[in-house]
Amino acid sequence: MNLFSKKTAPENPVPPVTQDPASKPLAGVDMLDEQTRKKIEKRERIKNAKLPFSLRHLHFSHKQRLSFYDQLATLVGSGVPLIDSLSLIQAQERNKTVKKLYAHMIHDINAGLSLAEAMEFFPHVFPTMQSALVEAAEASGNLKEVLSDLVEEMEASQDFHRKITGAMVYPIILIVLAIGLVAGMMIFVIPKIAEMYDQAQVSLPALTQGVINISDFIVAKWPILILSIVGGCILLYLFFAEFKPGRWIGESMVGALPIIGRINREKNLMMIASNMAMLMRSGVLITEAFAITKRTLSNLHYQHAIEDLRKGVVMGQEVSQLMGLIDIREQKFKKHKLFPLQVAQLMHIGETTGKIPQMFEKIKANYRKSIDYSLRNISTLIEPIMIFIVAALVGSILMAVMLPFFYIGSTVG
Repeated sequence: MNLFSKKTAPENPVPPVTQDPASKPLAGVDMLDEQTRKKIEKRERIKNAKLPFSLRHLHFSHKQRLSFYDQLATLVGSGVPLIDSLSLIQAQERNKTVKKLYAHMIHDINAGLSLAEAMEFFPHVFPTMQSALVEAAEASGNLKEVLSDLVEEMEASQDFHRKITGAMVYPIILIVLAIGLVAGMMIFVIPKIAEMYDQAQVSLPALTQGVINISDFIVAKWPILILSIVGGCILLYLFFAEFKPGRWIGESMVGALPIIGRINREKNLMMIASNMAMLMRSGVLITEAFAITKRTLSNLHYQHAIEDLRKGVVMGQEVSQLMGLIDIREQKFKKHKLFPLQVAQLMHIGETTGKIPQMFEKIKANYRKSIDYSLRNISTLIEPIMIFIVAALVGSILMAVMLPFFYIGSTVG
C-alpha cells in the first residue's frame, strides 16, 4: 500500500470503533504515519521556502565547504555550543552572501530546527550526503566525531582528485602544444613553401600535395572550421553530458577502454564504498545509505546498480548475493559487470561478522591504492607516448616539405 497516496472519505462513513490502546500494530502504523507526515511536511517546507536570489544561486567550492566543516568540527569539538560556533564562523567570513547564509542557518536553528534541517534548505551548497550525515550524527549525539570524519574524508578526496588532475595536466599541455605547432606550420609555413614550389614548377609527391591541400583548406576555410569544431564539441558535450541516452552511451564507451575504463570503474566503486562507510558508521540504515549514495553518483550504470541493491535488501536479500556471490563455499559466482568478485566476497565477510561498514572501508582503501598505482604508471608511460605522437606529426610535415627538394636535385642533375 502506498503511504503517500491520498485517501478519499467514503460516502457513508462507518462509525468509529473503539480500539485497544495497547494494540501494537495500530501504534506501529500510527508511528509510521507520523514519520511519513513529518517527512512530507519537511520536504514541502524546504521546497516552498522563499530564499533571496543571492542565496538561491550561492555555490560553495570544495575548499569553502571543507573550511566550513573544519571550523565547525574544531569549535564543536572544543565544547562551543552550535549557535555560538556558527556565529563565530559568520563573524570571520568576508563574503556578504555567505554571511547571509550563516545568518539564515542561525535563525532556523534558533527557531527550533536542527543543523541538518537548516542545511537542507540549501542543497546547492550542502550536498544530500553531508546533510544526511549531520542528521544521523545529531540523532546519535556524536556530531563532533562525524564532522571530524567528514573533514578527513573531504581532505582525502581533495588529495585524490589533485592526483588525477596532476596526471592529466601533462598530456593536455603536450596535446595543446602539438596542435598549436601543427596549426602554426599549416597556416604560416606551408603556404610560403607551396608558393615556392609553384614557381619552380616541380611535380610534388602525394604526401607533400596532401599537406599543401590541407593547409590551403585551413587557410581558406578557417572561420567555418573553427565554428564547426566549437559547435561539434558543444553538441558532443550536450549529448554525452546532458542527454540521458547519450550519458549512458558515453559511460559504456569509457568503460570499454582498456586502462581508463578500469580506473573509472575503480573510482566509482571507491566513491560508493567511501559514502556507504561514512553513512553506516554514523548510524544511517543500509537501505537509506544506498538511497543517499545513489544520489551522490553521476554514473548512470552505478546509479541503477545501487538502486537494485537497495530494492534487494528491502526484499530481504544479502548484498553479496545481489552482487553475484551465490555460494562462497562452492565458489558459485555469477559475474557482475559492475561489482567484481573481490567486492562481493568482502561484503559476504562483513555480513557474516556484522562489520559491513568496516568492509566498505576496506574496499575503499583497496581501490584507492589501486588507482594511485595506476595513475603513477600512466604518468610514466604517457610521456614517451605523447612525445612519439608529437614527433610523428611534426616529422610527417617536415618530410612532406623536404621530399620535393630531392626531385629538384634530380632534375638539376
